[in-house]
Amino acid sequence: MRAFRFFPGLLLASALLLAPPAARAWSGKHHYTINRAAISAAPQEMASAGWKWFAQPMAFPGIYPDLWKGADPEEGPRHYFEPDRLPRHFDLQTLTRDEAAELKRFRLSAADLGEAPWVIADLADRMTDGMRKGDWLDAARAGATLGHYVGDIHVALHCTKNFNGQETRQHGVHTRIESDMAKAFIRPEDLEPPPAEYLPDVFHATLSWIADSYALVPVWLEADIRATAAAGDRTDTEDYYTELWALLGDSVKDRQAQAIGHLASIWYTAWVDAGRPAIPRRDFDELPTASIFSGVEIPTDGEEAAKQTRKKPRDPSAEKYDLIIRAVIAAIALLVMGQTLVRNIRKGGRRGGGGGNWPRGGGNGGGKRNNGGGGGTPSGNSGNSGNRRRNNHGGNPSAARAAARTARRP
Repeated sequence: MRAFRFFPGLLLASALLLAPPAARAWSGKHHYTINRAAISAAPQEMASAGWKWFAQPMAFPGIYPDLWKGADPEEGPRHYFEPDRLPRHFDLQTLTRDEAAELKRFRLSAADLGEAPWVIADLADRMTDGMRKGDWLDAARAGATLGHYVGDIHVALHCTKNFNGQETRQHGVHTRIESDMAKAFIRPEDLEPPPAEYLPDVFHATLSWIADSYALVPVWLEADIRATAAAGDRTDTEDYYTELWALLGDSVKDRQAQAIGHLASIWYTAWVDAGRPAIPRRDFDELPTASIFSGVEIPTDGEEAAKQTRKKPRDPSAEKYDLIIRAVIAAIALLVMGQTLVRNIRKGGRRGGGGGNWPRGGGNGGGKRNNGGGGGTPSGNSGNSGNRRRNNHGGNPSAARAAARTARRP
């Protein structure tokens, strides 16, 4: 008899659909890929002990931590670490495991600096302890959860205070790179993770991985600027994503591959430190969906899912900016709806030129949604009308997918 069956699929599908894109760094697809690939990347001695079969339920829960944000106000800082909050040229390797002491030393809060290296090291210890004591369910939960945070720190924009380009007028760059572009272009079979190895010090290994990501911040932000310029100051077109991938594709693939290898290394280290115990036949098929830290469940209603953002104070100017954007989009949508209604009344309900009916994503002039002007759709993907502030605020997943398809054609 199976002791645990939680059937989280329907719950998570709803939560993922309701969560805003910015809440899903790497996208849920790639967090799943990282955990799943890390299971296969285990060293032979661990694999032959039964690890690959035991660890199968640890792949999908790599998505969970993003979904806990809506119910746990302390979840956000676990997903990032921002070295540029520390003194210039500060050596990260001098940090200690005492998180409270380090935050006090630099007069920073957990929300300011982020907690990722401490959380990863603590979860690695918890995984080791679970294996040593024979609590394999808890070991699996700890391992699956830390996979998410390991994935996050391999993203350059999780390692800077300018995490969404808000300091360089590149609003939305976070989602454009690590969600829209990565989801459209990266295929698991293209990733080549490094071999897993034993880590004498998980905490300081994590800090070195963060330093590698931080070094890429200016590279990733510059690529966004160049791709935007190449696409005529737009960030929602195939041209933008094609250029962005040409500039960043190798870097983004390498970071995801490194995350896979490093996660496998932590799991292997936990097993070795536990004394290489025999890996049992598990008596569970799925892992609990509740937070391993607070026990809160994943929210399933729109109001709670909408709260899944980084728990950091927002810049008042950014809030004003968002209000302006929403007002402009609403005005354009109303204008297009009105024009379409009048046009259809005048034409007696016939479908004619000009741009079609609104539900099919029309617009004035009948252009493609990536290139047309003035129009609007229920999804808000067109209707830019040359408004540079709107274009730089977000991306276009559909345009990213189209660019990826074009790039893969022989």
